[in-house]
Amino acid sequence: MTVEELQQGRKWWSDTFHLIRCEDDSVPSINWVLDLAKAAVLRHGVRGLVIDPYNELDHQRPVSQTETEYVSQMLTNVKRFAQHHSCHVWFVAHPRQLHHWVGGPPNMYDISGSAHFINKCDNGIVIHRNQDPAAGPVDQVQVCVRKVRNKVAGTLGDAFLLYNRVTGEFMDVDEPSSKR
Repeated sequence: MTVEELQQGRKWWSDTFHLIRCEDDSVPSINWVLDLAKAAVLRHGVRGLVIDPYNELDHQRPVSQTETEYVSQMLTNVKRFAQHHSCHVWFVAHPRQLHHWVGGPPNMYDISGSAHFINKCDNGIVIHRNQDPAAGPVDQVQVCVRKVRNKVAGTLGDAFLLYNRVTGEFMDVDEPSSKR
């Protein structure tokens, strides 16, 4: 890459992506994130929001509200934001502790917090990295599409990718080795 290409890439990155970070010691709430995302939509025309990771948000809920009720209400607010601002929202949510885990990919009900993550999402995708050498290459990543509300957006199924540590690229496991 030339210096000019690097500069063009940095400009493209700066023009295309807008990071929302909580730089002080406070823990951001979902409302804090959505308020800043609204400003990014209005100022910069942002059309995609990635909240990563969900479990690092401040989830203060009233004592009288169950976690399931809180998650349902929070997801409803996020969906309203997405619809009102024509903005896609992706949550990165990690599974709860899997006590009897046998190495396969978790399912959408394993997300810490509530089954509402699968009940309310439009698309549910699980990314699973193999960590067991006996089960296959440890560089193998499984992309599991577990829910698709609008069938125009895709279909259920799995894809297997291999991560090339030298090039930093993912390759389709089924792709002929001559194309790798």
